[in-house]
Amino acid sequence: MADDARPRDEGPRVSAEAVNNVVQTLAILAAGAWGVYTFVYEARIAPGLAPPSVSVTSALERVGRKDGLVAIRSTVTRRNVGQAEVRVLGLTYNVTGVRVRFGGPGALPSALPAGEPVAQARDYAEEGEEVLLRHGVLFDGATGDPSGLNPGEAVSRDLVFYADPARYDSIRFRVALTYAKMSDPAVPLVLALRDERIAALPGPGCAAPAARCGALATTDFGTEFSLWSP
Repeated sequence: MADDARPRDEGPRVSAEAVNNVVQTLAILAAGAWGVYTFVYEARIAPGLAPPSVSVTSALERVGRKDGLVAIRSTVTRRNVGQAEVRVLGLTYNVTGVRVRFGGPGALPSALPAGEPVAQARDYAEEGEEVLLRHGVLFDGATGDPSGLNPGEAVSRDLVFYADPARYDSIRFRVALTYAKMSDPAVPLVLALRDERIAALPGPGCAAPAARCGALATTDFGTEFSLWSP
């Protein structure tokens, strides 16, 4: 009977402090794992999934005059505004001279043409547009010089061209950039004319594997510059 009155051995007990230590340790390990994953995702995974994105800007400036012609310097800047490294493949410039006919005040049409571009002014109208310059460059993967852009990196390129202010009232400056992600295979390009303007287009080697051509991206930028004296 005396043996039955003794307390039974219930085994080792886990204290609240030990449980708390285990929980804290697991939380630290989870936070560390999440930190490593976040670092790897932001440094490796996210840039690989992000699409290529490049902005293009241009600045035009008169730099001289000779024999009735005006010299204009264009500074074109391309900047990688995305997360992925970019492979620049082609860059084209198209410069046209614009003639304008001026007359007395007139009435604008009361209706707009359906599905057509609209360019209407009250006191003047464009008479024509002529090509002054075509300029194309093919870069890495397109039989040219290498030209890669890291995220945030910018590269500028200058070009001087000439226009006759006695013949034209303004010039239109158009630049087009063709590029792809550096991790994608380079797409071979060729320079061709479209509506009298030069363009960088996928070459014949891009026709068979259609997915290879689909990796191309383009950014276009245009501005107009008056030839009238300030």
